[in-house]
Amino acid sequence: METLLTVVIVLVITGTLVPLTYQMKAALYNKKLELYASETALEAAKLVKSQIAFSGINSIEQNDYQWTYDGVQICVQFNNLNGERMKCISQNGG
Repeated sequence: METLLTVVIVLVITGTLVPLTYQMKAALYNKKLELYASETALEAAKLVKSQIAFSGINSIEQNDYQWTYDGVQICVQFNNLNGERMKCISQNGG
């Protein structure tokens, strides 16, 4: 009887931790993609400042980050697990 109770408790704990682990892994992956988008925006700002380019594509780990500068802000478009995302950074850093 005690062995059966122990097995049930282990199964309940495992059943709770597996979805939680997947959610945490997905959230971390999305945060990593956001970081790469920010890095792309930084590199784009350097190119814009030196007037070399006003749009481009940066590929990091088989993900494409397309950036554009419209005179006011740099916007980086990319895909994460939730779909298409756009991150914009204005000249004042917001």
